[in-house]
Amino acid sequence: MKFRLVDKITSWSRWQHISGIKAVSFEEYSLKDAFGENPRLPEALLLESFLQLGNWLVMLSSDFQQMGMVARISEVRFHGELLPGQRLHLEARLVRRREEGFEMAGHGLVNGRIVISGLGCLAYPAALADYLDPDDMRMLFSEICEPASPQPGTMASLPAACLASELAVRDMGATDL
Repeated sequence: MKFRLVDKITSWSRWQHISGIKAVSFEEYSLKDAFGENPRLPEALLLESFLQLGNWLVMLSSDFQQMGMVARISEVRFHGELLPGQRLHLEARLVRRREEGFEMAGHGLVNGRIVISGLGCLAYPAALADYLDPDDMRMLFSEICEPASPQPGTMASLPAACLASELAVRDMGATDL
C-alpha cells in the first residue's frame, strides 16, 4: 500500500521551491480509538506529506529521472494539530543542491497558522526508475497539479507551474512561444 499524502501541487520552480496541499477528510486518519484522542492526522503522516512534497520537487526538476531518499532531518517542529476538514498548505524550498544530495526546508500552514516547520532535510539522489515507474509518476502529476490562479492580468506563472501544461504545448507542435 502506498500513501499519497500530497493532494495538489499548486506551483513549483525547477530546483527552487514547490507548493502543495494536503486535505484531511473526515473519514481518514481518525485514530481516536488507537490513541484515545480526538481525530487528527498523526505527526508521522504530517511529516510524510511534507517529505513527499519535497520529493515531488526533485522528481519534477530532474524530469522524472531522480528522486530523493531521506537520510537526515535536522529539525522538525509540530506547532499544532491537523484535524479532519482542514487543508494544509505546504511549501518546501531547496536550500542546497549538490551531486551527492539535496538539502530542503519548509513549512505547512492551516488558516495562516504554522502547523509544521522543518529544516536540514538531507536526501540522497536515487534513480526514480529503480523504485517507481516514471510514467506512472508523470500521470499522477498531471492529475494532482492544479496551479493557483494567477493575479489578474498576469499569465506568466501558469506555463511554468505545471509540467502538464509544458507537455501540452509540446504536443501541439509549438516550437517557439
